[in-house]
Amino acid sequence: MAADLLHVRNVSEGAREGVSPSTVYRKPYVLNAALLNEVIRSRASPVGKGRPVQGIPGTNPRAEKRAISVMDTRTGKIVSVGDMHHRFSQQSMSKPVAMALAIQLMGGQPERYGRYVGMQASALPYNDATLAPDGRPFNSSVNIGALATWMLIQIHTPPGSDPFDGFLAMMKSLTRNPWLAVNEAMAIGEFDFCPPDQAMSCNRRLLATLDASGFVDDDSLTIYAMRKHGKAVVDANSSRAGGLTPEFAVSCKRALSEDAFLSYCRACAVMVNTEDMANVAAVFRSGGMQVDAEHGTRRQILPAAIADYVRCSNDISGSYEESETQFRKNAFGGKTGVDGGIFGSLYRHANLVVATHHADLNPAGNSGEGQKWISTLNKLNLVLPSARRATLGMASGLMRARPMAGQLPSRALGPSPREVDTTLQSEMTPETRRALTNAMPVIDGVRRDFYAKAPDVRKAKDVAVDGTHVLLARDIHGRMKRYYHMSRDRHALEKIVVVDEMSGSVTGARERD
Repeated sequence: MAADLLHVRNVSEGAREGVSPSTVYRKPYVLNAALLNEVIRSRASPVGKGRPVQGIPGTNPRAEKRAISVMDTRTGKIVSVGDMHHRFSQQSMSKPVAMALAIQLMGGQPERYGRYVGMQASALPYNDATLAPDGRPFNSSVNIGALATWMLIQIHTPPGSDPFDGFLAMMKSLTRNPWLAVNEAMAIGEFDFCPPDQAMSCNRRLLATLDASGFVDDDSLTIYAMRKHGKAVVDANSSRAGGLTPEFAVSCKRALSEDAFLSYCRACAVMVNTEDMANVAAVFRSGGMQVDAEHGTRRQILPAAIADYVRCSNDISGSYEESETQFRKNAFGGKTGVDGGIFGSLYRHANLVVATHHADLNPAGNSGEGQKWISTLNKLNLVLPSARRATLGMASGLMRARPMAGQLPSRALGPSPREVDTTLQSEMTPETRRALTNAMPVIDGVRRDFYAKAPDVRKAKDVAVDGTHVLLARDIHGRMKRYYHMSRDRHALEKIVVVDEMSGSVTGARERD
């Protein structure tokens, strides 16, 4: 725990071990709508590569809805493009706010919360039931950790107050949006959902795991019972030894699990947009401080210790099993949701936070396009519009000038994966397409479709090693090409890497990111 808190302190002071400070594009560019639109265009995936959220009744994913909102935490100004007013369910993006509320209810002491829920990375899927060796959930980002967090909220909410009302009030404050609302049909749909071939839903199995682990001790259960039923009922169902009677204790444990689960489902079903979540990200990155862009005022709406602790937890585990890659490779720390939302900090830029939305998910349950937009933004040398003009400053006694920032040219980031796929497939002969289609696996009686990518020698994956050679054939222009099936890819479409024989050695070819 001490190491966790030391990490939090380093986070609050701006230390970021393991994050490369370099940018790929050295020339400074103005962060404006044109730049963000180019980022979206350049990273568009082939149609059908990702999957919308599955298994949450009531969701209505719109695969072609895309939005990015970037905020300067110093001024509160937001630059947004795309469908930034489209509302989607926040799903697991609710977990950091629930953690903040739980810590606040537990005396504002992160170390007290940490006795129940860890802050450790986990290579496991978000719905896995495995607990850490010490018996705690690994972190609050996985579902079992989030359900444990909602149990703590239920236990520590004062008598006469509603636990979910406290959460929604905090969300409205963080987003600066008093009109946030819950999609109640979606929440009840998830709460009641049970797969037809199973006895209970995955989340109910996680609740059973927490119960079996002894997560709720007798004192905590009594505190919950007092708020839920009142002192008179608790006294009437207490033994002479002072504890709850066995029958009443079992009833209270069941009620606590149900209350926690329903609140969790309702929190996931709060409908937000990217500008809402950019506001939340800014508070966590600014040590709990919120900036009013219109008036330039600043106010502390969350204790700095809580904001820093939550942000650190997001950095460690907010993207599930992809968290370490996102943090170290893409310099991003934040939280994702299975309805396609992402929000968090762009750590290669001192004062920028981001929120994105695109509903198609990668195999880890994260928005693949959103992650690529964030990676691209962290590679660009961005200058905010207010700082566009050259400025002079003193540093270590030397006069330094900021270079003039320019506009990112249209199509400066090259063709998108969707455009590459379209081009490569249009150059295939009918015979080649038929042969590739027949080589794809059949799953649940349906033959899988594929998308095409070009090789890239910068990548570490060697086509000749990771791919299965399927075909050597000429395209419609007469160029000889080799086609490799990347069978380890776990997306909704199979991946075909196309190597032009005229481009060099096949064994040196690597797939393009």
